[in-house]
Amino acid sequence: MTAGLSRPGKIDALVRRFDQTYRDKVAWWRDYLATRDPEQTVVWGAGSKGITFVKVVPEGARMSALVDVNPHKQGRFAPGTGTAVVGPEGLRGRPVRSIIVMNPLYRDEVAQAAHELGLAPDIIVA
Repeated sequence: MTAGLSRPGKIDALVRRFDQTYRDKVAWWRDYLATRDPEQTVVWGAGSKGITFVKVVPEGARMSALVDVNPHKQGRFAPGTGTAVVGPEGLRGRPVRSIIVMNPLYRDEVAQAAHELGLAPDIIVA
């Protein structure tokens, strides 16, 4: 263990900071969704981050879909919320106003895919 982290006071401070940061992030996403229709918002990424996001964020369970390029995830539903998992093509014709991207490395790829599907949503990284 690193000498600086072995002090209980240091660990307590780190835990408190994590707790506050977590609550602040959940509140930020709650406020974000409060200004949008969650049913016109999708989460791109149906892995553990995406599933946790729709379970934890207030109104997250009302999002219309989780999007994943993995065909083995498509046609399934997120545990706890029942949010449908669709492939990118499943967005065609849907009223998607916001895409929340779970992995920042895929932001540009998601933007390109949305454009190719004829969508012009806000794209934001979680």
